[in-house]
Amino acid sequence: MAVDYGAVGRYIEDLRLAKHIPRQRLADDLGWSQKTLQRIAQGQVDMKLSQFIHLLSYLTAEPEEVQGLVEGHTWSFDQVDGHIINAGATGDTQQLESIQAELTAAAKDEYLPWMKSEIMTCEIMLCELRSDSDGARQAANRLFRQFANYEQWTAFDFRVVSRVVSYVPYAELQGTFKGHSLNTRALGWTNLDDQSDAVLDSFYIGLLDSAVDSGEVHNVLEASDLIRKRVVLWSNYYFRMYKRLCEAIEEYLTGDQKRAVQMKDDLLASVSGFIPEGIFRRDHDGIEQLWRSIQQLAPAK
Repeated sequence: MAVDYGAVGRYIEDLRLAKHIPRQRLADDLGWSQKTLQRIAQGQVDMKLSQFIHLLSYLTAEPEEVQGLVEGHTWSFDQVDGHIINAGATGDTQQLESIQAELTAAAKDEYLPWMKSEIMTCEIMLCELRSDSDGARQAANRLFRQFANYEQWTAFDFRVVSRVVSYVPYAELQGTFKGHSLNTRALGWTNLDDQSDAVLDSFYIGLLDSAVDSGEVHNVLEASDLIRKRVVLWSNYYFRMYKRLCEAIEEYLTGDQKRAVQMKDDLLASVSGFIPEGIFRRDHDGIEQLWRSIQQLAPAK
């Protein structure tokens, strides 16, 4: 039976990149040369079955490899991430500290990059819950720069990054989308899982926050333009609210400021008409705070 070594090579290379395993490390661990691994990736090597199984076994670690991360059970990174998000959402600092400690201990024995990411995610959430904005910003930037060094991002990586975008300097974020259309999902990290729309919502909104923090009007207009041009389902009320907000922001920065304020006020009034006050309060306050920052950036008229 003929074997498509090109397809095999691409599959193996995708696994390596998804694991964030440098080719040099893989070569050292397997006792192979980097040149051989490069030729395998290009489909130029007729591997023996034993070699293929050995390589595949190295690259396809299952969740069962990681024991006892939380309460003595075995968890995949998705399960651990779910525990972290739930703990952060409920303000459970004790649970976050427990997960962080167990991940730190497990990471000493396993080469699983997602553990390091989740350890830092715990740190960021703990800082936020303790109102330590400087600590959260420092941890978020360490996390982002870790991902910036990877050859490519997985869907899980992008999900983690989307949570810290607002903390990262805008100039650094531009490298993740310059020259690409996020909406076409042409990049590997935009081919996400079932949470893709919510993750992308978070990325775009964080991008706007970072642009405002940069203090540069042209950055705000760029981020605003990206948000306005993104096509979303009619049912995505949350992101459509931000699309309308960006229309008001652009009007304030480039047109009639009085009209822009009215656009913003009308938006908040319309949203508060069908979302309970207790649920909308945090977003309402956040938008008003963002608007005050926009007013400080606007050129005098």
